Amino acid sequence: MRYIKYLLPILALLILTGCGTKRQNFEPTSLSGELDYDGSLPSTIVDVVRNGATLENGQIITKDGLQNVKVPEGYTFLGASNEKYIATSKCSDLIIIDNNSKVVYEKKFDSVVASASLKNDMLAIVLGSNKVLLIDTKKDTILYEKSGDKVYAHDSKIAAPYFLTSLLIFPTLDGKLLIVDLKKNKLLRDVVVKSERFFSNVIYLDVLGDRLVAATKQRVVSINPKSMAFLDEEVKDVIILKDRVLVFTKDGRIILTDSDLKVIKSKKFKFASFVGTIHGEFVYIIERGGYMIATDLSLISSNVYELPDEIESFVFTTDDKLFYKDNYFKLSKPRTK
Repeated sequence: MRYIKYLLPILALLILTGCGTKRQNFEPTSLSGELDYDGSLPSTIVDVVRNGATLENGQIITKDGLQNVKVPEGYTFLGASNEKYIATSKCSDLIIIDNNSKVVYEKKFDSVVASASLKNDMLAIVLGSNKVLLIDTKKDTILYEKSGDKVYAHDSKIAAPYFLTSLLIFPTLDGKLLIVDLKKNKLLRDVVVKSERFFSNVIYLDVLGDRLVAATKQRVVSINPKSMAFLDEEVKDVIILKDRVLVFTKDGRIILTDSDLKVIKSKKFKFASFVGTIHGEFVYIIERGGYMIATDLSLISSNVYELPDEIESFVFTTDDKLFYKDNYFKLSKPRTK
């Protein structure tokens, strides 16, 4: 008991100290302008995935912008292909709807659907149990399935399966890539990006030419037919360019690498917390404190613009728009002060 007597004041001090800790915010030295909303959405964003967002009224936003399609109540959007839209519920139900919001396929699983992709009649799914499935929706038959190791927790950013011409790449929740031959429906190879039981799911997956780039929160991997390269960082997001890769880190850095992940240049924005990125002629980074950082692709120059609001909830970006709450604006229209 005497040890408890001395321990209690220490615990109280630690608790008080912890409660008093305040996150330090990004504070730009100068602003190049400010951004105003260009319009409003018919409803508020209630869910976001890498490829789109769901509004409270059921409408969805894809990379092509706001759609007239609506998912049923209780469902959220996962992905789209050729005017077909995938949605899922918290009760492990999955549906595919057409342009008229009509359900053309539905199936219930034994675990929540973490991510999914569609190509013609083939539906690729990653379940919350870390099982992957390839389904022929026309025949409603399973073409391929594989269960991975049990995962105890994963990041909310979850990459979707990726269809290539004759291959399918499954990003797993324990940090692996399963490469499946679509002609034989057999596993060709598995690649470990960074495999852990906690928060190690693949958060980014893209292909450019003959190069595949994937990332977990702890590592980026770049794969081509001849080699494989790794970069260990606390990753927030990744952009793959023609011959370069941009890695956005948890501590506010942008790292420019070559295609083999060799660092070319790094730029740090002190205390910045990145919540969204898009790119075109410039790279636009959305910062949680209410700023948009615009930089050239070589990280030579940058400008900071003030957003109408701090980012406190879901945000989604397309090639030229940023959607937040029930508003949107075009990223190409900064107003100079």
